[in-house]
Amino acid sequence: MFTECYCTQFRRSANALTSVYDNALRPVGLKITQLTLLRGLDRLGSATYNEIASELALDKTTISRNIKLLIDAGWVNVSSDEDARYKLATLSPAGARVLKEAEPYWRAAQKQVEKEVKKFLKGPAKAALLDALETLQKVGD
Repeated sequence: MFTECYCTQFRRSANALTSVYDNALRPVGLKITQLTLLRGLDRLGSATYNEIASELALDKTTISRNIKLLIDAGWVNVSSDEDARYKLATLSPAGARVLKEAEPYWRAAQKQVEKEVKKFLKGPAKAALLDALETLQKVGD
């Protein structure tokens, strides 16, 4: 159903994109939300939950819930500090392996999305789309 509401259209698009990436990542047993968290943690090296939340622009409760799944899978190690604000999370060796294993599947999803987007953008679709999305992220700040 058509609506001219940008927010509704972006939410619908986000749900569809999530499905594209989740389907692509299924062979390695990851969802895009998990991959995003693993990649963010890989970039940060070692980080508190608050630092991860800031890096990924997510709230801390979402990070806590999702990191627990990654810890249970053996992909993330966390220090034993009782206060979650100060716990340090790091990628485990198994997490680094699954991240590397997921790369070609993630790239396939990226190519699929880029192929669809190129129909609407002139020039390098990736740069234009990323610029537009980063600009939109700043609107809410």
